[in-house]
Amino acid sequence: MTHKIHITILNPPSLTGEAFVREGRCEQRVSSFQYNMIPISLFSIAGGLKNEGYPLAVIDAIACPLSLEELFDKLTSTNSKLLIMNMSSGTFGNDINIIKEIKERFPQCHLAAIGNHASALPQETLEESLLDSIVIGEPESAIAELANAIENNKDFSTIQALAYKDGNSIKTNPRNSFEPHLDNMPFPARELAPNDKYFMPIINEPYTLIITTRGCPYNCIYCTAKQYYGKKVRERSPDNIIAEIREILEKQNVKNITMWSDTFTYRREFVMEVCQKIIDSKLDINWWCNSRVDKVDKEMLTLMKDSGCKGISYGVESGVQEILDNVKKSIKIEDIQKAFALTNDVGIECLAHVIFGLPGETKQTAKQTINFVIKLKPTYAQFYCAIPFPGTELYSLAKESGWLTTTDWNKYEINQAIIETKQLSAEDLLEIKKRAFKKFYLRPSYILSQLKRIKSPKEFMEKAKQAMNFFKSWVSSD
Repeated sequence: MTHKIHITILNPPSLTGEAFVREGRCEQRVSSFQYNMIPISLFSIAGGLKNEGYPLAVIDAIACPLSLEELFDKLTSTNSKLLIMNMSSGTFGNDINIIKEIKERFPQCHLAAIGNHASALPQETLEESLLDSIVIGEPESAIAELANAIENNKDFSTIQALAYKDGNSIKTNPRNSFEPHLDNMPFPARELAPNDKYFMPIINEPYTLIITTRGCPYNCIYCTAKQYYGKKVRERSPDNIIAEIREILEKQNVKNITMWSDTFTYRREFVMEVCQKIIDSKLDINWWCNSRVDKVDKEMLTLMKDSGCKGISYGVESGVQEILDNVKKSIKIEDIQKAFALTNDVGIECLAHVIFGLPGETKQTAKQTINFVIKLKPTYAQFYCAIPFPGTELYSLAKESGWLTTTDWNKYEINQAIIETKQLSAEDLLEIKKRAFKKFYLRPSYILSQLKRIKSPKEFMEKAKQAMNFFKSWVSSD
């Protein structure tokens, strides 16, 4: 089918020069982890529109930096009638300024946004910007409906999960359902991606993301996952995942993959089948995933390693049971200890994610958590300040309790501190975060263990540069 309108999908440029990741839960500076993450949601949208026959372009102005004038030149050449962009809380000011510039230059182009921030606050986002519409949550099917409506001059009222401007009013259509069968979704259009720009940190090799499941049934008060993809876990079939891995190996020649999921290990049988099919298919890949600490066991971890799993990210959050209970994490300290012990024993690298400033935090509990994490012996640790992203229970609690120190969305970034309680000031949290990084990474035993892993002078220089940038972003910055 030949369509009349051209569509542009945009990861917006930075007007300040500070590159930013806007994908899913990962709202942070590119320098935070020393790598540029593929905005897989945008290429997933592109895959669906491409299958529908729309002429389109995907512009990742973070991976391939563009000035506004260069962006305008691209938009002029395509004469797009629909532009879709992702937004985040930390880039809100940047993004609405870019939207203003685009709308003033291309008034006939319909501007739509996706992302956690716009999804959580569609009314406010539309009021404060020149956007025409917002897709609330999972974007693929609504974007396809929106494109069809714009092309055929149809009414927007039947497009589920769409908030849009209708004259001087703003209307919001409810979401009736999520896509129940993820196998129905086309593979992301990676052929439109600058694949050589997406590198895995530490190993410094090209990598990509594969969406394996969507949805999260848990109730952690700080997380945006369930509001975006729903509470029901929806899995792709292992055969469908294997088919996408084959395509990535054959067409993009990329062998490093992150299984992109809220909890990849949620259902044991699913993980075991995916791993066994990777082994049986003799797919030469390295892969990484995230997991809850109460969703792994020795047999599963062993099969994961045998199938190429190199690393697992665990949400530790705190080393204090009371705080874990306060945030409805539904795990025990013993679960954390067991998961790290098993993962280390099997020989898979592990990353511990820790959040300071959650309800109940004090200087003493923060100190307890730092010591706890060191004893877990993770390969790496990442320490954040609690950020109450809009739409989360933590956001409501922080507003009601008067904990927020700012109304500036640009401060809603995980290496900043914007919560202040009777026990801890925002400055206290920043100091705790900095102390945690120094205490974990500057241990002589840790430095020696990392030096032993380096195989060449070139690798040493690359990792030394990454380490310096990492500390500049997380320890030296506020």
